[in-house]
Amino acid sequence: MIQLTHVTKTFGEKIAVEDVSCEIEKGELYGLIGPNGAGKTTIIKMIMGLYRPNMGTMRIGEFDIGEEPQKVKKTLGYVPDEPFVYEKLTGREFLHFVGELYGMNQEERTKSIQNLLNIFSLHDVIDGLFENYSRGNKQKLSILAAILHQPQVLIIDEPVVGIDPQGIRKTKELLTRFVKDGGTVLLSTHTLSIAEEICTRIGFLKEGKLIEEGTISGLRRKAKKVQATLEELYFSLVT
Repeated sequence: MIQLTHVTKTFGEKIAVEDVSCEIEKGELYGLIGPNGAGKTTIIKMIMGLYRPNMGTMRIGEFDIGEEPQKVKKTLGYVPDEPFVYEKLTGREFLHFVGELYGMNQEERTKSIQNLLNIFSLHDVIDGLFENYSRGNKQKLSILAAILHQPQVLIIDEPVVGIDPQGIRKTKELLTRFVKDGGTVLLSTHTLSIAEEICTRIGFLKEGKLIEEGTISGLRRKAKKVQATLEELYFSLVT
């Protein structure tokens, strides 16, 4: 569903991503793990069309991201590392705005929004201005906005920053259900315990290069540590 082939991205003389190739299949929840500056967010922004690679190709399903960006974006939901909101809109207005951008009519938007609000129990704040939301509630609304139009693929950069424990559980359930229903998730996070719990496959980035990838059990075999946590595998295989 997501295919990166020999992708390289530079900023001036700095190489942010170097010759990365990987394929993420339909129904996978793929975790992208690495230290700050490893290239995780750069890869995500290239997939979203915010950056263009200097070399290589990127595809979502049958569409080339560079050649057919509008078709690609219709299939994607995106949660950035910092929730983007319009401070003078209410949460409900924001969700309607996002839904309209994706071509949903008012009846579709209203029904979908009502169903989504039950996920995080946001009924008490949804009609308040975004400027008064907590960091966690902004993040929750960003997640709901990403799935509002029923995308095929979710691209998520740090999903649970600022979210309370109950919200974290709901987020994990949402992502797990999304892939069980045939969706695909690319998840970048520093919260290794969550990645270990929900990801079907992990990719380790270091200095812009994808140095290892596989299932948790496969990575344990490579590290020759059959009981290792993802944190232990990270330090064994990356550092």
